[in-house]
Amino acid sequence: MNRVKAKIITLILLFTFSASYAKQHPGLFLTSQGVKEIKKSLGKYPAFDSSYLELKNIADAALRSEITVPIPKDGGGGYTHEKHKNNYYEMNAAGTLYQITGNKKYAQFVRNMLMEYASMYPTLGLHPDVKSATPGKLFWQALNESVWLVHTANAYDCVYNYINETDRSYIEKNLFYPMAEFISNGNPNNYEVFNKMHNHGTWATAAVGMIGYAMDDKNLVDMALYGSQKDGKTGFIRQLDVLFSPDGYFTEGPYYQRYAIWPFMTFAQVIENQQPELKIFGYRDGILNKAVNTLVQCAYNGEIFYLNDALSKTYKTQEIIYAVDIAFENDPSNVSLLDIARQQESFIVSDAGIATAKALKKYKLKPTYLGSLVLSDGQNGDEGGIAILRSGNTDRQTCLTFKATSHGLSHGHYDKLSISLYDNGNSILPDYGAVRFLNIEPKYGGHYTQENYSWAMQTIAHNTVTVDETSHFGANIKVSSDFHSDFQYSDISNPELQIVSGVENNAYKGVKMQRTTALLKNESFEFPVAIDIFRVNSDSVHTLDFPFYYKGQMVSTNFNIQKNVTELKTLGTKNGYQHLWLEATGKTDKPNACFTWVNGNRFYSITTLSNSDSEFKMARVGANDPNFNLRYEPCFMIRQPNVDNYTFVSVIEPHGLYDLSKEVTVNYQTSIANVEMILDNHDYTVVKITLRDNKVYLLATVNNNFSKKATRTIDANGETITFTGNYYFKEIKN
Repeated sequence: MNRVKAKIITLILLFTFSASYAKQHPGLFLTSQGVKEIKKSLGKYPAFDSSYLELKNIADAALRSEITVPIPKDGGGGYTHEKHKNNYYEMNAAGTLYQITGNKKYAQFVRNMLMEYASMYPTLGLHPDVKSATPGKLFWQALNESVWLVHTANAYDCVYNYINETDRSYIEKNLFYPMAEFISNGNPNNYEVFNKMHNHGTWATAAVGMIGYAMDDKNLVDMALYGSQKDGKTGFIRQLDVLFSPDGYFTEGPYYQRYAIWPFMTFAQVIENQQPELKIFGYRDGILNKAVNTLVQCAYNGEIFYLNDALSKTYKTQEIIYAVDIAFENDPSNVSLLDIARQQESFIVSDAGIATAKALKKYKLKPTYLGSLVLSDGQNGDEGGIAILRSGNTDRQTCLTFKATSHGLSHGHYDKLSISLYDNGNSILPDYGAVRFLNIEPKYGGHYTQENYSWAMQTIAHNTVTVDETSHFGANIKVSSDFHSDFQYSDISNPELQIVSGVENNAYKGVKMQRTTALLKNESFEFPVAIDIFRVNSDSVHTLDFPFYYKGQMVSTNFNIQKNVTELKTLGTKNGYQHLWLEATGKTDKPNACFTWVNGNRFYSITTLSNSDSEFKMARVGANDPNFNLRYEPCFMIRQPNVDNYTFVSVIEPHGLYDLSKEVTVNYQTSIANVEMILDNHDYTVVKITLRDNKVYLLATVNNNFSKKATRTIDANGETITFTGNYYFKEIKN
């Protein structure tokens, strides 16, 4: 959808906003019809019953305890932080239970707690734990204040008719209106966040909009939907235009897509219930449901990909449970989501949850197909993207991710053209993700640690090339945010050979980086292999470092290495190098270097081009880490010093079997005898791969003038190759 059309639709939505919407309570996230459906369905759907009982147990335990609303003091994970967090969960649970059971004790609990908060909130200044540019009052950051209000707005809606008018007036005057004002305009930073295209802005608009609906306040709802100025240039609707690509990819990356999808889908459901005429789930060609589908695909064995700031999160997190249930209710034709719901084994106790639970029992399920995808980034789909190459359709499939995106806002990392590899149910070549211990108070209050910036965001922490020990864009977000990588071509149509090629022209002045990676499934190989070509072209001499971070235990190399057995030194002093212990170094006079490790019950080898100048380094994360914040992850690094143009060619091969229980070891050596680059110029790169059984394969890739229809003829070291398109792969006679 182009910008002009989007703007017109936004203005139509703005001017068709009805003067009064439904005032029935409950009517936000849980509706009276949903309550009826849940009541008559209890006892029929075991997984939903479990979710209901879990919510009931939370509410009942809360009723047995004294209401405590402490003066805010602690950061993430500390007592007061966790208590205020538990309070909103308890109010949400009790409000829902009041609607389903009709038992007034639940409503009385919510009313009493809200009265306590209404008494305290006007007395609060900013939170004393100052680690955020946007501190909250109840919490160390205003983001948590928004999350609190999203949950509490739903609780308030559920008990609204129980609370008398005098108490409602007191609660709204002293708690909800001041909190909505604080979140949206409490200071210049909060105002900026409320009108920002960012997941914090999504939570803020959802919070203010939901409490606005609950209190029947059109002004607050208008602000939430269309921004503080109510002109559609910011606000929730504008976020739908800006933060997702046309493919439903969220610009901050999959991990924060998981987090942002919660307020996006929750608030959208509220809008749908309150103002169905806005048709929010149809907006921008159904972008919200696309976003849920894309999020589901951005995972391996249910664990969300590590790209940019990321921690371990799976399909079973509450935000994805919310997203799947809501997406299915609003598009029941998307039955593939039901398999995700089956894996989650949990439902929201709401209209969406019971609808999904009923459908799950009705349909004969097929496993959700996780296939190969090339997802665009940027609101118009023209800011690069990520490629996901998969081979196989089981939880043991091989999966390779290729990152060629925009920066990713404040949660982005400085790694262009990086890859990650998964295989046999395991992470093989990982992305580090974030250095954070979420809600573990002794670990920097549960916030991002300093090492997140000095290590995880730096380029050397990723499986891509670093030039002159300096991160891409000098690790300057203002510079990085102005640029993005691009795909040159991709083809995922053939499961036997999937390929993607990307380029980055701006990470370093005068340096062009071009990476082409193929995932090959071929009878000559026991398992799918990755062929990786990384070209660096520059107008001056540089030192290039190319690490492969691996999970598992080193087995062998085909070159001599000297390990530092009594003393360790760091690989460098800055830009992430200060966090790498240099454990060993090596060189070889062979044309190939091979490094092998074991992970699970399978061996893995990287066979890479080498020459007399190539240096090989074995390093490990963990240096200059006084608080033990870093994971001790190893890497195999190729250093190519003093080059202006250089092409790294590597084959990453899973092979063999290591069965410790049976004491069986099979095929621990790579099947590759030789990797040779027989042509590399401005237009083409041709790689020759020879196996131990003497089979020979050629992979040719186009480096310029890309076209699926162009016919090419190449003379590669006496081998004439003619093909149509951007690449060529074939077995040749030895």
